[in-house]
Amino acid sequence: MKCISLFTLIISFLHLGPHGFAQNKLSVGVRFMPSATMFRYDTGIPIADFLKIAPHYSRIRTAQGLGLSYNPTRKLNVGCDLLFAFQGGGFEQRRTDLGYLNLPFWVGYNTAPEKKLIFTIQSGIQLSYLTQAKLSYEHGASANITPYLRKTTMAVPFAAGFKFKLTHSYYLSTQLYLSSDLKSISKTNKEFGVYNYVFPGLRIALDHNI
Repeated sequence: MKCISLFTLIISFLHLGPHGFAQNKLSVGVRFMPSATMFRYDTGIPIADFLKIAPHYSRIRTAQGLGLSYNPTRKLNVGCDLLFAFQGGGFEQRRTDLGYLNLPFWVGYNTAPEKKLIFTIQSGIQLSYLTQAKLSYEHGASANITPYLRKTTMAVPFAAGFKFKLTHSYYLSTQLYLSSDLKSISKTNKEFGVYNYVFPGLRIALDHNI
């Protein structure tokens, strides 16, 4: 009987955590991110790139998909998302429409999870696979530019914001989001680099604790 009681106590401790509240370590949910996307240029002149002297044009695009998150400790979390993202940029007279399958891997920190309002911050690495690429002109003509772009890219995403406890098992997160490619997406342009750049963005996540 004593062994059974000790075993029950250990299980209860693991479920409730050292601070006496239920902590579900694994959660799944949906993701939606409206963002301003553009191209970041590497012209070889750092001050020009920093001041964005090179012509650029931002557009409002979206990414949506599913996510998985795991909390190995109370304040540390890791996770990944599977997103279909619309990106691109260009100029007023010529727009580039890109479609990617994005797979960001996150490592993050959150404040006390027993609170109803939780601060969260996370970053990681994102792998992207190009699914479509089209160049559109203001007079209506368009061209497929997929052969000129790299099929796979890598980026560094960052997000910070707040998680709201809706019910015992549902949470809503809203975070300021940015992302920048690590390598030029162009295969043919040897003069300067062209990188996907997303900022500002709003990362919205609705998660259910399992």
